Parts: sequence; structure tokens; C-alpha cells
Amino acid sequence: MSKLIECVDHVQLPVNNLEEATDWYANVLGLEIMSLGWLKFGEGPLLMLHQSSKNTKVSWLSEEDFPMPAFMFLTKDIQKLFEILNENKTLIRKYQDEGFGWVIKFVDPFGNELGAYQPKEPQ
Repeated sequence: MSKLIECVDHVQLPVNNLEEATDWYANVLGLEIMSLGWLKFGEGPLLMLHQSSKNTKVSWLSEEDFPMPAFMFLTKDIQKLFEILNENKTLIRKYQDEGFGWVIKFVDPFGNELGAYQPKEPQ
């Protein structure tokens, strides 16, 4: 049977201000703006920011009730990401070595739980 699903085309995040969110994702995380609400990573799927006044956000809870991101970004410089997030007063929930690599979990200004990790270099 052939594959019915080829790949992830884009991911969507709800935001209450499309202009501010587009700027934040471009200026803080370094994504490329394609058009209002549409941003491009270095590779992989696109990010679509979806205007919502419903006070919705992307988040789920672990068994220990820790807020978890729906997806993780990949970074080659997690220390720089940590510094930029701190400079922009971003809520950081976790920043630690998890054994397989460094992980950072944070909340965007619109309440979405996000994360990134930097895998350890092979020994």
C-alpha cells in the first residue's frame, strides 16, 4: 500500500494578535516571514499562526501535570536560544541536559507551550 500521508506540511498555533506573533517568531526565534502569519523554518514544515480570540493555546499535561509542548524545535545553539529567550522575558519552564541532549521548554507570549533541543554530538 502506498503512503497516504507524505509529510508534515505546516503546523498551526493559535495567537490573539497575528501581527505581534509574526514579529515575535521572526525576531526572537529567527523564522523567515513569508507573509502575515506564515513563517518558514530553516527546513521542515511551515509555521502558520492562526488568529483566535478564544483564549486557546497549544499545550498538554504530563502525568506529573507539567505543561508539555505539542512539538519540539531543533537547534544547533541552545545556549544562544536560552539567552535570547531570557532577553525577551520569555517564560522558561525547563532548561537542562536530558542525557540525549539539552532541552529547553518555554511559553510564547500567546500561551503556547513550545520546546527545543540540541542533540549531543556523537562520541
